[in-house]
Formats: sequence, C-alpha cells, structure tokens
Amino acid sequence: MSGEGYKTLLLAGCVQKYSVWADFCFAWEAALAAEPSIKYFKMREARALIKEFAGWTAQQRNDKITLLAKVLAQYKPSVTYAWISRVEFDEIVEPIIPYMLRHPYILLFYPLIIKQAEWQHVEGEKVPTDFVFDEQGSVGVEAVVWYCHFRSLQRPHISALMGSTPIFRDDKLVLPLQAADLAAWHKRRCIENPGELNSHSPTAVLEDLNYAEVHLDRQFLTVIATTRKNGRGSDETMRRVPMWSCAWTRGMGAGRVWGRGRKMLRCRPGFTNAIHKIGNITVIGTISS
Repeated sequence: MSGEGYKTLLLAGCVQKYSVWADFCFAWEAALAAEPSIKYFKMREARALIKEFAGWTAQQRNDKITLLAKVLAQYKPSVTYAWISRVEFDEIVEPIIPYMLRHPYILLFYPLIIKQAEWQHVEGEKVPTDFVFDEQGSVGVEAVVWYCHFRSLQRPHISALMGSTPIFRDDKLVLPLQAADLAAWHKRRCIENPGELNSHSPTAVLEDLNYAEVHLDRQFLTVIATTRKNGRGSDETMRRVPMWSCAWTRGMGAGRVWGRGRKMLRCRPGFTNAIHKIGNITVIGTISS
C-alpha cells in the first residue's frame, strides 16, 4: 500500500501479458545492476537514502528511478488503482468498522479487483484476471478470506472476470512488484503534490500509461460507516463499488499485472513462480509507502 503515514492511501495493480512480463524482468534486472547497482528496488528506501541507497546522492537516486521508470514505461502495462484519504478514513471509518477490517488495505483491496474487472468488461476483454500482491502479513490473509464472498456479490459479467483467489509474494523476488511500487508512488505524488511533477521528474515518463482509478471518497466511506453502525452488512455497498468514481483515460496508474499465456514470469534465481495458468491475465498489486 502506498501512503502509510501520508495523506493518501493507495493500492495499485499493473496489467500485462505473461510473455511481456517475462521480458520485462530481464530489462528490470539489468537496470538494477547498472552502476551504481542495487539488489532490489523499494521506493521507501530510495526516498530516505537508506539500505540499498545508503551513501547515494539525491542525484544518483533520481537517475536510478528515471532508469527504472523508463523500463516500466517501455513495457506499457495498463494500471488500475484505488485510493482514499487517510484523514477521511480515520475520521469516518476507523472508529466504526470492526477491528479485523480496520486496516485500510482491505477497503482498497476489493474495489481495486472489482474495478479491474469492470475495466476489462468495458474493453471487451473476456479473459479472467489473477492477482498477485506483495506480502502484507496478517492483513493480506484477512483480506483474501473474503474473496469468494465478495466475488459472489458481483454481477455475473464482473465475477466471471475475477480470477483465482489472489496470492501474495515477496517483492524482492518477484520483480514486477517492485515496478508497481514505483508506479504507486508516482500516482500518490500526482494526487498529493501535482505542482511538483514536470517533464524533469524522475517518474515523468509514467504519465503516458493507460489507467483506471476508483476513488473511495467521503460519500462512499460514509455509506460503509453508516451500514456498520446500524448493524447491517456491507454486501450491498460492495456490489455498488464499480458504480463509484472512475476514470478510463491516459495517464498514471500504479501496480502490476501479469498477462496471458503459459510462459512463466522470470524472478530471482532460485525462486519458482507458481503461476502456470493458461489464458489468464494476472495483476500484480502493491500499496505505495
């Protein structure tokens, strides 16, 4: 999730074919290895110049981000993201919602998945999408427990495009997750500090990616809080998620998705990707931090 400690909490997913992601991984790994080299990319470390970026200058950091952003843009993933205001979440939802659902990740998790299915339907895509997210510990486990239930609440043409139960993987090993982190951070900056972005920004090249977004605004959060406060479930609320604010446009999104075909994604040596689905699109998602 992007935005822990910031004004915006954002979850993103990038979509592309399996075969394209496989080629992407070679290019991403080459960019990581370019001097000065890093073993993996995490935007949190890059911002703070710690761990992999310890001892770097700000210019060296920006040059590396620029290089990685160009690699991501080259492979042209479509991007879906869901976001909420931290202030509005803390004010409206956090005091009301049950403890197990109190982390904002879960509120973003299902709107992102449903929005991706809605986008596919609009575009005439008939292939279901599988989701791969970066590891979230117990929060991820709690989120995915509800998957079959929320899928059953959707209209048939939407549920048909929601693939297998989402899985979680180590972003140090599954390289597209690192790219999603980069994209999520860029989108959050677009929302919070639009005046800072220009053609010279390290991630400016990501502006041309196609994206869809869903903003869980104050009205939506109020509906959730009200239904919970009155002792009712949120089934009807989640059925309506695809109807809320959405943009189909060119511009920035955040996240990662793997595409169709049998070819497996290339990850770190010694790590075997478990995705062997034939014909499925896979989304790789992350939360920007």
